[in-house]
Amino acid sequence: MNRRREMIVGTKNWDNRNCYYVQTNNPTDEYLRKTMASGWLVSCGPTAAVNCMAAMGYDLDIVCKGGYRPQPEEILMDYFNDPANYAKFREVRKDIDPGRYAGNEVPQYYPVATREVFAVTSTFLWIHDFGKIQAFLKDGKAVQICLKAPGHFLAVVAYDDETESLIYNDSWPGRHEDGDGFNCRMGRYEYDKNVEPYAIVYGN
Repeated sequence: MNRRREMIVGTKNWDNRNCYYVQTNNPTDEYLRKTMASGWLVSCGPTAAVNCMAAMGYDLDIVCKGGYRPQPEEILMDYFNDPANYAKFREVRKDIDPGRYAGNEVPQYYPVATREVFAVTSTFLWIHDFGKIQAFLKDGKAVQICLKAPGHFLAVVAYDDETESLIYNDSWPGRHEDGDGFNCRMGRYEYDKNVEPYAIVYGN
């Protein structure tokens, strides 16, 4: 078992289930589930970002004055869709009107949001290179990627040298046959075929 684990490199908490967040239990998606026949499960981006940061060991705890602890992905979701932040988003993507488009769906917005909400550095990159994603993971960083079909963000937290696969946390566990999105695997073929040509890399 120890030898097997030596073949896996990545973030410090890649295999810690306590650092795994799902999008099916936060207030935004819960509200949409109650009020819409379809179209909920919209917070995969913020939840993937939180999964990346948690896997790296960042402190994401938010405490309200009365003691309530909001879920961190919900606070990030609020930031993306708060009109007070639209001017900042326009500076990042002048071709998009943030008043007409859900901010959590725009990958270039994430570095602004993670810095202002959690004081965490992240970088948007146009990239579609399995080897470079692997290199980021070997450097202890987490990488947020997006599937083409379905359009869905994932948090890549480690790399398995033996099986040559990315290890990722999927905030939508119901997508998987076993109902568990923690520490799933993705090989080079799936990455090349079904991942968008960009990524958000977390950490300096």
